[in-house]
Amino acid sequence: MSADELRGLLDAVPFKPFTVYMANDRAFEIPHPDFALLTPKGRTLVVASNEDKGVNILDVPLIARMEMRDGSERTS
Repeated sequence: MSADELRGLLDAVPFKPFTVYMANDRAFEIPHPDFALLTPKGRTLVVASNEDKGVNILDVPLIARMEMRDGSERTS
C-alpha cells in the first residue's frame, strides 16, 4: 500500500471510514480522519483506538489491503 493512497483516503471529502489490514490479517478501523496520522515521509501510520486502548504504530509497507465500509477493497 502506498502512502499516497493512504493520504488520499484520509484527506477525502467527504471522508469514508475504512479498515487497514496488515500482512498478518490484523485489522485497524479508521472511523474518522482524526483517528489516524500518517507521518510526513509516509512510512508510518499511527492509528488511535476507538475504544480508548491507546494507539497502534503501523509500518505502511506492511499494509496488505484497505477495505472501505461499503465493502470495496484496495490492495497493494
